[in-house]
Amino acid sequence: MVKQEKVSSAGGNGTLELVDETLRDGTQSLWGMMMSYHMMEPVLGEIAEAGFYSINGPWHGAQPMISARFFNEDPRIMYAMFRDKLKNTDANIVVTTMGQMVTVTTPPENRTLVRTCYQQIKKWLPQINQAACICCTRDEIKNEFPFMFPMFRAMGIETIPYFAIGHGPRHTDEFYGAQVKEVVEKYKPISLCIKDVDGLLTSERLRTLIPAMQKNAGGIPLELHAHGMNGLHTYNATVAMQLGVRKISTCVPPLAYSSSHPSVFDIIRNAEELGIKHTIDVEKLKVVSERLTKIGKAFGHPVDNYPLPFDLSYYKHQIPGGVISNTTTQLAQLGIPEKLQEVLEEIPRILKEMGDPVMITPFSQYIVTQAVLNVQLGRWEQCIDAMVEHAAGLFGVEDSGIADMDQNIKDKLLSLPQAKKIKEKAAHIVEYVNSEPSVEEIKRNLGLSPDVSDEDYCLHLILMGEAMKDVTPGGPDVYKKYL
Repeated sequence: MVKQEKVSSAGGNGTLELVDETLRDGTQSLWGMMMSYHMMEPVLGEIAEAGFYSINGPWHGAQPMISARFFNEDPRIMYAMFRDKLKNTDANIVVTTMGQMVTVTTPPENRTLVRTCYQQIKKWLPQINQAACICCTRDEIKNEFPFMFPMFRAMGIETIPYFAIGHGPRHTDEFYGAQVKEVVEKYKPISLCIKDVDGLLTSERLRTLIPAMQKNAGGIPLELHAHGMNGLHTYNATVAMQLGVRKISTCVPPLAYSSSHPSVFDIIRNAEELGIKHTIDVEKLKVVSERLTKIGKAFGHPVDNYPLPFDLSYYKHQIPGGVISNTTTQLAQLGIPEKLQEVLEEIPRILKEMGDPVMITPFSQYIVTQAVLNVQLGRWEQCIDAMVEHAAGLFGVEDSGIADMDQNIKDKLLSLPQAKKIKEKAAHIVEYVNSEPSVEEIKRNLGLSPDVSDEDYCLHLILMGEAMKDVTPGGPDVYKKYL
């Protein structure tokens, strides 16, 4: 069960409770998730014993898919490795979710599919006892939270809503205060998180946003999960601590700074200056930092990361840290790395045309992909299905931006040949996410045998149908020569 005795007050001088994102958001932000399981193994023991309040790891759908595709590794090896290394930790173990989305690029799924997927992940890693549920729109609170909260609680997992902070005209302090009020009254979560997904919050905004959310939190503590695109995340975390926030997401260098999270060492030092106690074993994390630096250098990943300079252009394209890393990689793979600036200039145009959605998964992924196509082929000469799905409302209607879309672009998207089927699906999306078909029916719709095991069924879901035939068990011996 969740270690609820660790929950501190919303304010005051409570002990700092740090959330480690090194091997989840750190590698996603800076190394494009190109980190095999045996690159993680040398640091797991120290991270587990370092005194973190929570540890968020790479057991969401994207990392297993990348590991299978690029490293030929079986995701079950990862789960077994974490299960062993985390068996004696006092930290809460967090799984990141996107509501009822099972993968990072597809619309929300039905209740049966979601439940069976997380039940299997819980079997693979029984220590999971918290779920960071990223909330992009009010549609999730309205249509998915009524299922997600009791589903996870039945598994011994507490859901922590991560409120993704947007920068459009509707994303006011009052807007988020109202969301907090609704979630607290209906679900009474153990914590509430401010998710600065694109790393653009300022101290001025936090000084009004945090009190607005605390006012309606009913004493439930706030967390801060902040990326560093504007170079201010360390300072913002310090301001948040001054305002009573005691839960801060951090990473261990070299997977801190830049577009990732603030360095755990900086947050600890500033907490000490503020007279706030912490539970972190700094020496263990120095070992983690040294080993990750050696591993990163050996595999060609950037290890000399530093806080980014403040750049006003980021407030135009709003690309989250993890997405800008993946975009750079994607352009290099396409042989057009020099097009990055053109893509960055195209994104604000698309954002406005799509109604200013929050730049977070899945919105950020498909907006950036469309920007690449617009630069390559001409504006809107080729449209990806996800843009049609957005316009049709598959990813939400209440504040996903549909009401503010450019009408000409909306009409173009909804008149494409693939739009008819997508619009039919969107018309029944609420009914679909609330449906509970049999597992056998789902397997049949996926083209699987009714007799396929729960493990293989779940692997099919999180790997988006990619074959497992080429994966190998992997092993720790591969990396030891680099240490």
